[in-house]
Amino acid sequence: MRISKSEVIATASKIADENGLHNVSLKIVAERLKIKTPSLYNHIENLDDLLREVAHQGMRTMNERMEKIAIGKSGKTAIKAVSIEYLNFMIEHPGVYETIQWATWNGSETTMQIFGNYLSLLKTLILSCGTKDEQVEDILNILTGVIHGYTTLQLRYAFDNPEEVQTNLAKALDVVLLGVSQTFKWECK
Repeated sequence: MRISKSEVIATASKIADENGLHNVSLKIVAERLKIKTPSLYNHIENLDDLLREVAHQGMRTMNERMEKIAIGKSGKTAIKAVSIEYLNFMIEHPGVYETIQWATWNGSETTMQIFGNYLSLLKTLILSCGTKDEQVEDILNILTGVIHGYTTLQLRYAFDNPEEVQTNLAKALDVVLLGVSQTFKWECK
């Protein structure tokens, strides 16, 4: 049976989402694909390489979803929509998200490039508020900290009540954006 690299990545992603990052192994992926473990080496170098591929695919998908949700929006509305889409991805793909977090410490240049696309999206949204160039990095750091921190801390509750966690994230962002507006004299609508 011939398999493709994309099938290997999709299978590993599904295992991660079902059972968590620490339950992804080459042996388990091969068993799920009904092949021998050495056959995986036609597509990947080792487990770390596979996990990076899972993370990269997840990051690309997350970025595409956030970019799509931002279309036609600007300012606070866009920032909140993108943040909630980030949370939605985490809820739908908890194991892939965990793998993305692993890749931030164990990634490659490609990892950083894909992550840079996410930061670029947020920078564009921040700039849509008429932000001064010298303020963008500070505001970006505040927003990414809140988005990542809040969603990661709330993930366990999000499975039981995603709508409530989405609403609470929007409220948290309202508070943070108000503080950013006051601190940076930011007129974001």
